[in-house]
Amino acid sequence: MKIYLRNLKTSEWELKEGTLKELQKELDDRKIIISETANIGNYANIGYKANIGYKANIGDEANIGDEANIGDKANIGDEANIGNYANIGNYANIGYKANIGNYANIGYYANIGNEANIGYYANIGNEANIGYYANIGYKANIGNYANIGKIDVFTKEYIYIMLGLLPDEKGYFTMYKSVNSDLTAFYQEENKKSYQYKVDKGDNCTAKRNQSIQCGSGWHFSNLWQAISFAENKPHKIISAKVHISNILSVYDKVRVNKFSDVKIVNFDFKGK
Repeated sequence: MKIYLRNLKTSEWELKEGTLKELQKELDDRKIIISETANIGNYANIGYKANIGYKANIGDEANIGDEANIGDKANIGDEANIGNYANIGNYANIGYKANIGNYANIGYYANIGNEANIGYYANIGNEANIGYYANIGYKANIGNYANIGKIDVFTKEYIYIMLGLLPDEKGYFTMYKSVNSDLTAFYQEENKKSYQYKVDKGDNCTAKRNQSIQCGSGWHFSNLWQAISFAENKPHKIISAKVHISNILSVYDKVRVNKFSDVKIVNFDFKGK
């Protein structure tokens, strides 16, 4: 077993390796309880006073918060996050990269889909089903047996929620990106030249739509404020481009696209000079 536990003095995460028996003193010092029958994936984080029940499964690189309770035979997917003081009921299933907020309660046999987000203090009833990418807000209450389907992230409404941008009548967004002063990308793939953007031009590739890939093949664009923030204090220019909704491959606080057009340099002066 390879897990991360907090350093008792600094609270920084430290990697510990060994069998459950070999790590028992480390767990006891942190008041962590892990059932002998539980399965703990590699590189999972286990917080102070966490409790992991009978035959529970914790995925690789999952994060179990301080004083979180994982019920008997519950399944926590790879890279999922369980917040501090959250309670995961017996037999509940938490999907890949799902996020369960602090103090949230997930009922018995409930299913939370991949990359779904459950807010702080939310309550999800017994045998409820929450679909992929769904977002359940702070202090929300979802009753027993409720079914909330997968959210379609590739809609203008969802993109507006994430980026504050709306398309024109033909489905084109104006999106933004910070680049080097010579219009090359800030980052480059190993052994490749930095990508060169060209004014009034665009580009395309064959990458396919896949919401589970945030950073990958294609190009990334966002709104103006994200672009400015990303540049920080580096020498840069801000460019805009036209992106059709059909060419968006994933949607987060930025989008990944397989086609863009009509690159422009954005000139602005917030001082009004």
